[in-house]
Amino acid sequence: MSDDDLTQWTPDGAARLRAAAAELAAAVTAHADAVTAVTGDDGMPEVFAASDRLLPAVLAYADAQFDLTGNDFPFGVLHSYEDDEADEADDDAGAGDDGPAGSGTTEVSVLQRHDLRVTDEAAVLAAGRRAYLRTTPGGGEGDGGTDLGRALSQLAAADGWNSLGDVPGLRPTGRSVLVVGRELDPGADPDDDADEGGELLYSQQDVFPG
Repeated sequence: MSDDDLTQWTPDGAARLRAAAAELAAAVTAHADAVTAVTGDDGMPEVFAASDRLLPAVLAYADAQFDLTGNDFPFGVLHSYEDDEADEADDDAGAGDDGPAGSGTTEVSVLQRHDLRVTDEAAVLAAGRRAYLRTTPGGGEGDGGTDLGRALSQLAAADGWNSLGDVPGLRPTGRSVLVVGRELDPGADPDDDADEGGELLYSQQDVFPG
């Protein structure tokens, strides 16, 4: 279907989006129940399986949103993950005795997003100053925590971005991970393809209870 064939902003389209939203909410709850039932790394297959069960509801919502508005952000990008799985299945089915279908080099980018609520800004700034003093012996007491951005950067420099959820004054509310891969032509300059978006290989979204 072309963009010209779309009839947007219709009552039926709005109803479909609301129905898809209700199904997505139920699917997210089921996903959270399955994931929180896992108690260790041995349960990671169930985490992946739960995410696979969630994906169709996410894509159905993205499609309903696109039908209504012509825009499927932010969930529409996950269609590339579904398409990539289908392409991999086709490649596996078509691979013969000559070896794997691809011979290029794969470059992988792991993109992480951490959502945190500031519950005590003064505590965060103080933690940033302490982190700065740990990594910069002799630094002044007033350095490293003059504003939230600098405080967070100093905390990350000291202990890594993943540590922010343990900082007094910050409460994690969500996290997402995207793994994007790009096939590079052997012998080519990798910078030549720097602007290409690549394909989504894996995604994970977590929402933490309030």
